[in-house]
Amino acid sequence: MTKSPNVVFNSLFTLGFNNPDNIYTNREKTIKRVVDMYKYYTNESKRAMSMYDYYTGKLTKEKTMNLVLENGKYATEKEVEKRKQQAVKYLENSNLWQGVISFNNDYINKNINVHRLEHELATKILPMFFKKCGFKDSKKMFYQLSLHTDTDNLHFHFSFMEKEANYVNSKGKLNYRYKGELSDKEMNFLKNQIVHTIEKENIYSNKIKEVNDELDDLKKYFNPDEKNFLLCDKKSLILESKIFDLGKRLDELGKVKDGKIYYNSIKDKKTKELVSEIKNYLFSKSNGEFKKEYKKFKNTLKDINKHFESINRNNNINTDEVDKTLVDAKEKRLDNYINNAIVNYSKKKLTENDFLKILVHQTYNKGKLCNKKQVLKNYLSKSNIPFNNKYEIEKSIKDINYELEKSAEEFSKLFESDIE
Repeated sequence: MTKSPNVVFNSLFTLGFNNPDNIYTNREKTIKRVVDMYKYYTNESKRAMSMYDYYTGKLTKEKTMNLVLENGKYATEKEVEKRKQQAVKYLENSNLWQGVISFNNDYINKNINVHRLEHELATKILPMFFKKCGFKDSKKMFYQLSLHTDTDNLHFHFSFMEKEANYVNSKGKLNYRYKGELSDKEMNFLKNQIVHTIEKENIYSNKIKEVNDELDDLKKYFNPDEKNFLLCDKKSLILESKIFDLGKRLDELGKVKDGKIYYNSIKDKKTKELVSEIKNYLFSKSNGEFKKEYKKFKNTLKDINKHFESINRNNNINTDEVDKTLVDAKEKRLDNYINNAIVNYSKKKLTENDFLKILVHQTYNKGKLCNKKQVLKNYLSKSNIPFNNKYEIEKSIKDINYELEKSAEEFSKLFESDIE
């Protein structure tokens, strides 16, 4: 039986518009395909997130895209947009080469940290490969790569072009490379360099470096041969992290006084961003019971706000200058957290964001927001609810429906008479 290779390399090419061998090409379709290549490369659902990325908060702190540049660093969204334009510009004279390097997962997990390999590819292996392909100066090459985890095998997508004439022809002069197809020697050179890098890592590094005691403790949940600790369900893990960050931030802002929550005074940009991101994560479900609960929640919220408007109209109160005497007089009869929130927000309409802040902060104060280590232990052991914070917030949203309906009924009674 033939043994499956540890590294597989496939490639394709697109001839430059001015390439003499390019007899016919649909310019608009070709440009669109080049631009769409970046959308495919940077697709977040294909991005690898490891235990280390989650634990250090790397993917939630850095606004980077899943695209590695020539210097081995991840591109920003602005850089990706710029590279789209550059690629179209270079395509006038240069061919576009695209490749996929796939791995046997057991082989790579046992021997090297995949992000180290990613950096080595960008900064060392590909520059050597370009010289093997006949290009004189690797600094005059335009290239990028992206690690994807959406198939059974880990794989890198990469592409490269010439920024200017950089190919040494048979006469020793520089011009653009006309030939698009890569030779077997060129492709085998790249595979050999990758295998050598992986094996070298295995020889000189017997364990993952720079891990602290807590990460060592978490490693026991993984297969002993696996060194990359790649995590599934990235979306829920990132949501947990954002809920924790928001709860901590709200607590630090100190906007809770005398049992009341004064979120209207919060102008913190980061807080607003976190609320918006959490809301998008929680409320973006396309089906299921939670979507029904959320719809019901929003409808009941509208009813509460109608009560506010009715109360103001009946008492000739300008909505911008609310007389809170009426509300304050009834405050003693409003003793659950929804009613307290209504009292606090008597000047403004209630929004989902208001309640989300309240729920996150209350969950945080109850000590139910686990730190990153505990979240990972729950997730990896499966002994508890893997995403406790997400569960608590979703449960609270469901409970809110009952509380809101109850509050709406109470409101009708609370303001039937004048101030006592």
